[in-house]
Amino acid sequence: MAKGRNINIYLMDGEVTGIIKSTLSNWTGVIYKIPRTKLTSELVKNRQDLKQSGIYFLLGKDEETGKDLVYIGQAGNRKNGEGVLLRILEHTRDSHSEYFNEAIVLTTQTNYFGPTEISYLENKFTSLAKETNRYVIKNSNEPNIGNVTEEKESELDEIIDNTKMIIGTLGHRIFVPMIKPDAIPEEQSKDEDLMLYLSRKSKKSNRQINANCKRTSEGFVVLKESMIETIDSDSIPGTIKELRRELIEKEVIKNGILIENQLFNSPSYAAGFVLGMHTNGRTDWKNQQGETLKELEDNELKTINK
Repeated sequence: MAKGRNINIYLMDGEVTGIIKSTLSNWTGVIYKIPRTKLTSELVKNRQDLKQSGIYFLLGKDEETGKDLVYIGQAGNRKNGEGVLLRILEHTRDSHSEYFNEAIVLTTQTNYFGPTEISYLENKFTSLAKETNRYVIKNSNEPNIGNVTEEKESELDEIIDNTKMIIGTLGHRIFVPMIKPDAIPEEQSKDEDLMLYLSRKSKKSNRQINANCKRTSEGFVVLKESMIETIDSDSIPGTIKELRRELIEKEVIKNGILIENQLFNSPSYAAGFVLGMHTNGRTDWKNQQGETLKELEDNELKTINK
């Protein structure tokens, strides 16, 4: 079982939607979450650690698609004594100004990051964000990883792990996989880590549709390589119909096979996405023993109430 962690979160202006400073005990890293409207605030503009080198994340949404966007950049120390904060302010006047409304900054209390460190971190964070595939990455070029010793790599990887955890806690799941990387579809565990299966002969296409789903703490993830009915029924909810159309156009659904994991808030939307119709996911999804999700959840409630 993973160990618990204690994150120190300081609301610098007393607002939950304002400037937040996050640290960990026995760690020199500092992470700031700064709304774009507060980038010139007295609370941040004269802070010495924001005049140092660091890694930054520009965050926003695509207004047309509603997709989360992130740009990951680095900033070194400048001769004029400025650093990462000034670099972010420069983005308010370039092409990134159209979408970002919040910035997250990773720096240190000891000005630890040099050119080698920030190049490595920028490369790793960009690769991890692409791998997780939750946000649209606005970086146009692949950052250079640079050359680091194995000792330095170990130190920086610890920084990456701490940063991933804090950024997730601050509300951005850029680096949080939809399912655990080591998850094996055939294995099941208790509570939210539950594998579910759907198998049905489609009357629309006459295909046998077989799909896998994982219940997680966030919702229901239809797993890649699941079969998807590509013909919509008249009863399909509009949001699911639009999502299916978009994913077919982008070839995320290709030849009736799902290429990437897809997260849904409810089992019925997950099943409706697979079958192209309005349906009851609590009875469609079953475990390997053939028990429905409804039966499994009812049994869980009985166990709690004992």
